Amino acid sequence: MKPKGGRIGRLRGKSGPLRLIFMRSGAFWLKSIRAWRLTLDWTVLLYLVVPGLWVAGGMYQDLLRHPPEWIGRLPAQMPIAILAILMVRGRLRTFAEYGDGLFLRANGRWVKGMTLAGLAYTLAARMAVSAAGAGLMLPLMSRATGWSFGAGAALALSAGLMGFIWTVVRDASERRWQGVRRVLAVYGLRAAFIAAWVPAAAWGMRGEEPVVAAIGIAALIAIGIGLGWRRLNLSGTFAHELETEQRAYADNVGWVLMDTEQAKRPPAGRRPWVLRKPRPLLKRRDEASRIAELWLRAMLREAESMRLLFQFASLGMAAIWLSPLWLGAIAWFGMCALLLLWLNGLWAKWETARYMALYDWREELRGEAREIGRSLLLRPIALAWCAILGLHAGWMYGGPWWLAIAALPAACYPLLSRINRAASSMFAARRAGRARPDAEVLE
Repeated sequence: MKPKGGRIGRLRGKSGPLRLIFMRSGAFWLKSIRAWRLTLDWTVLLYLVVPGLWVAGGMYQDLLRHPPEWIGRLPAQMPIAILAILMVRGRLRTFAEYGDGLFLRANGRWVKGMTLAGLAYTLAARMAVSAAGAGLMLPLMSRATGWSFGAGAALALSAGLMGFIWTVVRDASERRWQGVRRVLAVYGLRAAFIAAWVPAAAWGMRGEEPVVAAIGIAALIAIGIGLGWRRLNLSGTFAHELETEQRAYADNVGWVLMDTEQAKRPPAGRRPWVLRKPRPLLKRRDEASRIAELWLRAMLREAESMRLLFQFASLGMAAIWLSPLWLGAIAWFGMCALLLLWLNGLWAKWETARYMALYDWREELRGEAREIGRSLLLRPIALAWCAILGLHAGWMYGGPWWLAIAALPAACYPLLSRINRAASSMFAARRAGRARPDAEVLE
């Protein structure tokens, strides 16, 4: 006879930490998949994802059949470094929930069981990632380095163990430090892990000695058991486990739910890292400039927006550098238009945010402040693109063309103001067109 109550009913009387971890991990991935489906619907899968996978698979198959010459010149440390970068992105998972603090955390046996199950899940996840990475790279690198299947399996196993050790070390460092010190500690430990493991693994793979590989893997297993046992006997880690789960979910679905509260990461410190002191950023102190300064402070303090802005600027630089000069000049105008569109969206999001929507500013004042705010981020990025275009011209033709590095930004500086004003007129016309049907409905 099946117990009543579905999954909850089946847990009663015969549940355990391992079973609860299975249920929570399944619920976590099911929730993540449902979030991904908001963007990856059947049209995106049919027209973008499936063709992209088909093209990538064909390119990979072509590399296997007709390997280019540059593959043979790749150093043996390349696949090991890629595996190391994949491994140091993981974190220790225990799937703790806020409700556990009511009664479950009072039972020491359950706490240790959940921690042990979380350690096992983390180890299995690191092993799966290392096996997938090594499996994709081994057929290509076997032609360059002559690695056998056994050597690739040993590399994948050692990478998975190293990744597990990293998760426990990262968990300890994040519990010990807060704020900027935590970030610096995590990045420093990442660099130390990569710098230590890549040369050691490359030296062990050079001779493909089974004894050396066995000794290295045994040492990693011993270190992992010791660190896992120490983590198993710790107490007072509930708050950190909740923060870790929130960050893991934000990392998993942040690219889909970036505008929602669910995907936001908890702050890394009590105070903002950027612009801690309330000093004015702009010389002009009129009302529109002060509103634009508020928006600029909010953008500079939001790490996710600045990261996306930096990535967009970097991609623009790469596109201009890799394109012919005439195409790079055209791309400059197109990327400026895209940047203005994105900045206008960020402003609209900021205006409708909590507390900011309470301010009843005049529409003329909003438009003026919006134009000033966009120009504060448009000008440095667009002028950097101009400098890259001038550098490309000097690199290709030499001589007086090197002067374009300074001449192009100087010539484009007044042009950016005209482009920004034209964008303001276009955005105002769009808002007026949207407001007209609403007014007719109200009448």
